[in-house]
Amino acid sequence: MWQRMVEVLGDSPQRLMVGQGIVRHGLRVAGPGDIRCGEIRIPLKSVGRALGVDRRTVRATTEAICADEDLFRFFSRLSPAGPSLERVSDVFGYGVVIIYVESPENPGILSQVASVIADHGVAIRQVIAEDVAIYPEPCLRVITQETLPGSLINVLASIEGVSRVVIEK
Repeated sequence: MWQRMVEVLGDSPQRLMVGQGIVRHGLRVAGPGDIRCGEIRIPLKSVGRALGVDRRTVRATTEAICADEDLFRFFSRLSPAGPSLERVSDVFGYGVVIIYVESPENPGILSQVASVIADHGVAIRQVIAEDVAIYPEPCLRVITQETLPGSLINVLASIEGVSRVVIEK
C-alpha cells in the first residue's frame, strides 16, 4: 500500500506528506475534501495548518485518494487507535520507555521488550509501535505501571535490533 501511495501522491512531496499525516493521525478520508476522526469531520484548513500546507493541497490529496480505488479502500477504513497515555503518564505515575530500532522488520523485538519488563515485575499499560513507512525514526513506546529502573537500559539495549533506549519519568 505504501508503494501505491508513492505512485499516486509522489509527484507532489506535499501531497505525499499529507497522505502520511492522515495515516499517522488515524484520520480517514470519507470523500473528496472530507477528512474525519471517527465520525468527527476535520476542516481541511486545520489539517493543512497542522501539516504545514495549504488547505487546497489537502483537498487535492483527498481527491487523488478518492480517485484511486486501492487508496480509497485503505484511507476510507482508517480509524484512530485510541488515546496515547504518554503525555499524561506523570498524572498516573506511569513510566515511559522509548525503544528505537535499527531495523523494525526484525521479528520479536516487542516480545523481548515485554518479557524483560515483565521479568522485573512491572506491568505494561500501553504499547505504541510506529511503522517505518510512516515515521522517519520509528520507535516502540511502552507505558508502564511504574517508572523502570535505569539498570534496565542496558538489558533492553542489548536486544537484537534495538539501537537506543530512553527511559522517561
